[in-house]
Amino acid sequence: MKVLHIGDHAGSAAITANMCSKLGHPSVVTVVKDTRDGWDHGDYYQNVAQCNTEDTLVKVVENLDGDYDHIVYHDYFKLAVELDYLNIPSSYMFHGSQLRGNPTLFRKVNELENIVNTFVTTEDLLKYALTARLFVRPVDIDLFHPMNVEREDMGLCITHERFIDDCRSIIDYEDDDVTVVDRDANNTHYEDMPELLNAVRSYYDIKFQSTHPPYMVPEMSTTGLQALACGTPVWSNSQWFNSFPMQHSDEIVCANFLNMLMGDV
Repeated sequence: MKVLHIGDHAGSAAITANMCSKLGHPSVVTVVKDTRDGWDHGDYYQNVAQCNTEDTLVKVVENLDGDYDHIVYHDYFKLAVELDYLNIPSSYMFHGSQLRGNPTLFRKVNELENIVNTFVTTEDLLKYALTARLFVRPVDIDLFHPMNVEREDMGLCITHERFIDDCRSIIDYEDDDVTVVDRDANNTHYEDMPELLNAVRSYYDIKFQSTHPPYMVPEMSTTGLQALACGTPVWSNSQWFNSFPMQHSDEIVCANFLNMLMGDV
């Protein structure tokens, strides 16, 4: 089975396509250049094709002429509508902000003729999408694992600049020796993240939904899961976690994902 991912969300599509290809099901990702993942997952896995515009991306997909057996749209409703006429079995994956901000979109996605299943990436999203399947977010455990490096006696929190003060106020109740980093101004490439997450005592996982006012998402982020895979304790939603949940292993996730897709062919 050949799978085409359209759009990417924080590298999730690139990670998934990488492992699915390893499991014998060639998969690639195509994105519009301006929406590429900022942490360069595609550069690391070499499986993401960039198009300059949405129109170019549409033409590329139209000219594939049956080269792919399944399309997965990642928070890309506009293109899911535009390409629905191709009659290729397709899935739609909600990653969080889009569905939380517009719950009616779940119904609209399922009205598309060739959407055979919908996925959500965190359990809290199921309340907006009762019939969706949970896609357990994958972590590349060949890349993220404990390293023999000296850990600094400090905690780390990575967030966007607009949330720094909110994160600092939350963390101050727990620990006053945590560095809060602006991920936009101090962007770390994906391939360098394991070394960073291995070099700290703990990781403070605080993720906000960009609403007005913003609210804290009640789920651990992918970065938090990656920190656990590195053997780094993670504080998330007022709880400490110490063990990596193996159901997030990229091989386990993608084997289950492929079984679901092949069941819909």
